[in-house]
Amino acid sequence: MKVEVYDDLDPTVTEDVHLHTFSVPGMDVRAGSGKSDGDGSGDFETRLIPSVQYYEIELGPDSLNKLHDALKPFIAAARECGPPPKGRKIRTK
Repeated sequence: MKVEVYDDLDPTVTEDVHLHTFSVPGMDVRAGSGKSDGDGSGDFETRLIPSVQYYEIELGPDSLNKLHDALKPFIAAARECGPPPKGRKIRTK
């Protein structure tokens, strides 16, 4: 059985197509109650919490170049770093 991979932006491209994983930063809004005034009424509080959404996409060379071009100003202003830390392991007894 032959499996054909195609570019998710241009399905006519089937040569030199590779899977790419990337993350996009965002902000989630969390709502909760604030401090109580003692009389039963409390302030309603919303907070912005940093979040990250992960994506996968299969791209051929032209589409990958378009993605790189779109990200150029952000990459130019960013600092290079290593991979994100892995989640903490919980020790069990």
